[in-house]
Amino acid sequence: MQRFRTATPMGDWRSFKFTMTEDGPWTEGKIYKVQDTVGLLLLDIQYTAAGCKKAKTIVKGDEGVLVYHIEKVIVDKLAETGLACLPGDDMFWDTAVPGSGVSPTNGGAGWEKIGICVRAAAELDTEVMIDLKGDRAETRE
Repeated sequence: MQRFRTATPMGDWRSFKFTMTEDGPWTEGKIYKVQDTVGLLLLDIQYTAAGCKKAKTIVKGDEGVLVYHIEKVIVDKLAETGLACLPGDDMFWDTAVPGSGVSPTNGGAGWEKIGICVRAAAELDTEVMIDLKGDRAETRE
């Protein structure tokens, strides 16, 4: 299954290139925080000399692209009882768990609002479609 995909062929995407300063590894299509901005990691498709696709991860010193504003993107969602999402619900992400999924419930300290749900998702669904606005991430307690 492809981990990073959009629901529409066009939309408003905003990103920046950065050099990884954490030990990592960080995996493409997962949510991370770079400085004060939350977004999805996007990597170039590269191949080895033998023609094999290189790993979709970066470690300290590697370059990556953080896409922090995307209209209608499908991301990982925490799949637990009580975590159903409806369109318009705020979506939160735990800054203490890089690469984790989003939740419609604010887990407290360290959780940041990163966008809104745009398509309903059931409690045990592992993915949800959101409008990601990681440049406006804010901690809410």
